[in-house]
Amino acid sequence: MNVLLSPPVVFVISLLFVMALSLLLSPLAAKPARIPGSAKHKPYGCGEDVPADQARAVPDYQAFFPFAIFFTLLHVAGLMLATWSFNPLSAGIGLVAGYAAAVIVILAILFVG
Repeated sequence: MNVLLSPPVVFVISLLFVMALSLLLSPLAAKPARIPGSAKHKPYGCGEDVPADQARAVPDYQAFFPFAIFFTLLHVAGLMLATWSFNPLSAGIGLVAGYAAAVIVILAILFVG
């Protein structure tokens, strides 16, 4: 009886149940409308027709990536330092200081040089 409570078995049983329920109820699902000549593939922006020469936008993420890396580094560093503060001697104080120094160097390279 304990086998039925193990997570993989419960996952497979619930997956099979959902698949059977989906097959059983699929005839009741709404059918997609097929409108001939619709403007499905035309460029659209806020209710206005976009001219063909302006249809392709080229996004520029050059300024975004340094801030994304900054955000990720600081949050991961904060998480690591916060969890090490519960028992800093378990990993060694040198490892904690080395990690903090590495984060500082990476951020300096990212924003200064």
